[in-house]
Amino acid sequence: MSKKRVILLAAMITLTSTATVFLLNRGKTDWFDIIGTIIACLAGVLIALKIEKKEKKQ
Repeated sequence: MSKKRVILLAAMITLTSTATVFLLNRGKTDWFDIIGTIIACLAGVLIALKIEKKEKKQ
C-alpha cells in the first residue's frame, strides 16, 4: 500500500475509534480516552509504514 492510503486508513480508523469510545461512554469521554485512541492509531501507522519499508527492501 502507498503511504497516502495507509495514512487515510489510519485517519478513518482514528475517527471511528474515537466515535465508538464516545458512544460507549454515553457521551462522557475523558481526554485520556481520546488521546489513548489517537496514540494507538499513530503507533499502528508507524508499524505499518515500517513493515512496508522492510517489504520494499526485499
